[in-house]
Amino acid sequence: MKSNILVVEDDINTLNGLADILNEENFEVSKATNAKQALTNFKKNSFNVILMDYLLPDQDGLELSKTILHEQPEAKIIMMTAFGTVKNAVNAMKIGIYDYLTKPVDLDELLIVIRRAIKEQNLISENVALKSKITQIYRFENIIGVSGKMQEVFQKVVKVANTDATVLLRGESGTGKELIARAIHYQSIRKEAPLVEINCASIPENLLESEIFGHEKGAFTGAYKMKKGKFEIAHNGTIFLDEIGDLPLGLQSKLLRVLQERSFTRVGGVDNIEVDVRLIAATNSDLEKIMEEKKFREDLYYRLNVVPILIPPLRERIEDIGVLTDHFVQKYARKNNRNFVGLSDSARQLLMGYEWPGNVRELENAIENAIIMCESDIVKPDDLPGYLRVRDKSKIAIEKKLEDTKHLSFKEKLELYEKEIIRQALIETNGNKTQAAKKLGFTLRTLRNKVNKHNF
Repeated sequence: MKSNILVVEDDINTLNGLADILNEENFEVSKATNAKQALTNFKKNSFNVILMDYLLPDQDGLELSKTILHEQPEAKIIMMTAFGTVKNAVNAMKIGIYDYLTKPVDLDELLIVIRRAIKEQNLISENVALKSKITQIYRFENIIGVSGKMQEVFQKVVKVANTDATVLLRGESGTGKELIARAIHYQSIRKEAPLVEINCASIPENLLESEIFGHEKGAFTGAYKMKKGKFEIAHNGTIFLDEIGDLPLGLQSKLLRVLQERSFTRVGGVDNIEVDVRLIAATNSDLEKIMEEKKFREDLYYRLNVVPILIPPLRERIEDIGVLTDHFVQKYARKNNRNFVGLSDSARQLLMGYEWPGNVRELENAIENAIIMCESDIVKPDDLPGYLRVRDKSKIAIEKKLEDTKHLSFKEKLELYEKEIIRQALIETNGNKTQAAKKLGFTLRTLRNKVNKHNF
């Protein structure tokens, strides 16, 4: 698509000459000989760049620029004048004009400035569009969950988002901790600033300190130039440290200092760098056990654990499996340009009966696989990954749990059997508590109390 340029120049020969050159350079050009014509064109069309003479017959270019920038602050205006004084240039820049060229204009310089202005404008537009898309994707409402446990998580997200409190997200791998972290950031007052993510387990220990805190030129072999770390990049925004339990002890003390003093030094550096960063950490590790083993600092644990949010595994929120499944079916049907009615009852029951050790991530992968493999408009059991189609998988899991009960009291055995019977009723009714209560002969209220008791 051609970029649009408005040329405002009262000298006809100059106007036509510039227009011809810009047309040859594959720009779409509109012309105006005075401020009134320029404003009329500006209001009717969208321009990437406005090339404007400083002296116009009905209004000077500075006043016209003020009017344009008031209506469209992101407009890129390049001023031309034969009166190239420093004072005029300073005044032009103060009101937001992009650049300032003196007549006779050097055409090579003009084309360089125009292309630079268009490139910057495109980057700004892409950034705005990306932020809008990210905000839409990571609003907490779009993280699927109808269960009571997930509603509790959402309530905590709402309460904590607009504070600066440090948040510790805990839960098994695949439960969506990174999505919750992004939701917190994009609901916060820091949403216009960066969200910087780093996985502490995915980077070798000898590189992790440099990655988090940056390094100075010559700090170690291969450090050919200064590099900013993640904390510095996240200034005024949020840093998300995933798998915080894998952070080496040596770096834990440096992280503690950042949390306490809001400052740090780069590797090989001596200067303190102050930062204003909100920290969200996440782990699937047992931090308390790691602390007992002296592999995690107790003082850092308490600094991180200001607002703990536990994200439950999928097996403890069976009623979410159905809505998550429908969400992923729609998502991957759109992605693969497919039309689907949905899942057959037998396929849905297969999903409900599986324990999902990989949690939501595993469920999503299974649905994506099914959408790709399915040849009709309904997903059937044979379309699902093979490991899900092992017959009576849920019953096998139940039997395995109930095998070793000799060490339990009769009361403990009764509770274990009750839990598994309730789980099976929920599986057979696709998580519908009203139907499950009827099957079990409970009132709905009794079933809800038992679901809460058994931590589903």
